[in-house]
Amino acid sequence: MAGQHDKGWWRRGGLFAKYVASLVGLVLFVLAINAGLETWMIYRETRANLTAAMGDKAEAAARRIAQSMSDLERQVSWVTRASVATIEQRQTDYAQLLNQQPAVSQISKLDGSGREQLRMTRTAVTLDSGVNLSRDIAFTQGVARGATFAPAIFRGGQPFMSIAVAHSGQDAGVTVAEIDLRFLRDFVEAGQIGKHTTAYIVDPAGRVLAHSGSSRLVGQDWATLPQVAALLKPDGAPLDAGTAPDGHAVLTAAQSVPKLGWFVVFEQPTSQALAPARALLLRIAALAALGLGVAILAGILLARRMVGPINALRSGARRLGAGDFGHRIEVRTSDELEELADQFNSMAGQLQETYSGLESKVAERTRDLAQSVSELATARDTVQRQADKLQEQTDQLQHWNRSLEDRVAKQLDEIERIRRLERFLAPQVAQLIASSDGHDSLLNSHRREVTVVFCDLRGFTAFTESSEPEEAMNVLREYHAALGESIVRYEGTLDRYAGDGVMILFNAPLPFPDHAERAVRMAIEMRDTIEVLSRKWRNRGHNLGFGVGIAVGYATLGQIGFERRLEYAAIGSVTNLASRLSDEAKAGQIIVSQRAYGMVESLVEARQIAPLNLKGFHHPIPVVEILRWRATQPGVEASAHQSSRAS
Repeated sequence: MAGQHDKGWWRRGGLFAKYVASLVGLVLFVLAINAGLETWMIYRETRANLTAAMGDKAEAAARRIAQSMSDLERQVSWVTRASVATIEQRQTDYAQLLNQQPAVSQISKLDGSGREQLRMTRTAVTLDSGVNLSRDIAFTQGVARGATFAPAIFRGGQPFMSIAVAHSGQDAGVTVAEIDLRFLRDFVEAGQIGKHTTAYIVDPAGRVLAHSGSSRLVGQDWATLPQVAALLKPDGAPLDAGTAPDGHAVLTAAQSVPKLGWFVVFEQPTSQALAPARALLLRIAALAALGLGVAILAGILLARRMVGPINALRSGARRLGAGDFGHRIEVRTSDELEELADQFNSMAGQLQETYSGLESKVAERTRDLAQSVSELATARDTVQRQADKLQEQTDQLQHWNRSLEDRVAKQLDEIERIRRLERFLAPQVAQLIASSDGHDSLLNSHRREVTVVFCDLRGFTAFTESSEPEEAMNVLREYHAALGESIVRYEGTLDRYAGDGVMILFNAPLPFPDHAERAVRMAIEMRDTIEVLSRKWRNRGHNLGFGVGIAVGYATLGQIGFERRLEYAAIGSVTNLASRLSDEAKAGQIIVSQRAYGMVESLVEARQIAPLNLKGFHHPIPVVEILRWRATQPGVEASAHQSSRAS
């Protein structure tokens, strides 16, 4: 029967299963949050670094292209100098330009009416062809502006453009140099970043002038690609993400060549940018599997240590209720459970002694009755009194038995209540609440002035990126252990851990009139403690600092979550202010709001700093930097000591 009862208890989800499930769930939750944050941060940083690198390359390539085209324009301008008087001299200058500039494929001299007087290539010379080019854009823009770059054209799949420079003097004509733009590929190939990056140049119409990967793509119209369409808008800004012609997502960076209206674009597939994040996820998955195994083992050991004595107490109470007064419970936990077991054994001994005495008395009375049968008629009243007394003693025994069961049930309920409260309160505070009348009301939703403390490590993100996960976890364990000592000492309420970020509440759920003093004193102690740890970390090659933000204000307090997972939380702008102040604090700084400083002004040495413009706040926030505690204040330490003794 006992085995069947224990099996049914397991199905209903006893303390053992709840302890194991809670610990495993907590570890998985922390690992999942850490994995998500680290993956997101690495992805964003990788994306930003890659985009910045491609932007630098695009800017350098655009600058080289602009310089190259300016050099071509300057050399074309040189052959238009006024000192050349004859067509033969002009022909000589043109030949020299063709020899010096491989990019120039053809050069022509047009007279003032737009008719061609001279056309030269590297293989042919044509004089007075009479071709009328007066409507050609190179001629019209050259006359109007003095010098111009004509839009690119494509012949045989190759890009060309013209540079037109007007000669000095009225109706002196224009020199038009046709430029073979195939040399642009050298600029985009020279700026590539790795084998997965591609670069290309597009003209104002979105046509590809050069491509680092394949010359077959030259001349294609890419104006519909999102990243190119954004560049072609009148006031368009470059996008950092777009779509490749094959439909795959890419990260992009672009730079314009203003004089020509061209754009240099560098791209890399987004899947390549995610490679570091994927590698991180694999490492975190391995760490999660290890953490899960350790959590299950630790949960089983802890639950077995707690549930075993409770089961022994329950079984003992059942046997005592069945009349087995000789049964004793062996519990060696050195805590309240062992004390409860000792009380149980003492009561069982008293009951056994009382029951043995009753049995002796019953036997004695039975012998007396057997010897006095003849006197029964005369001794009836005596026998009745003895029977009444025996009944009274039996009733007393049953009353003691029920009292023992009630006490055991009350102790078990008290233990469960303390266990729930210790998840988010200091142990002495949890025990004090659990032992007080009306404790549940302290956790109900209500509004109160609280002091909120936010703290985290400076340089922790860079440290995790350059360190092994095991080393990061070792540093976090040392860091959390150091902070936990101070939180318990000053009776703060630990709201949450988020990696290196920690939030602590004061004046909730138990009120403290000196809550601001406790918070500042705790922050100073934490800073000094972490400074000692920082020196040890620096000896191991880790440069980590510690910053704190403190704010005082009203917040709504209470439990959130569901039956199997409850948290005690504070909601209000004071928590956002403390978090923003922590973000602004440099290594070794404790920054507090003006209201918090006003509550400890006479107790600390501080330095006024300029008001801060904080995200989420419409006006500058006046703040103060706490330097040190002015002198030993017995109030905070005495109250914390007295509270610890009371618990």
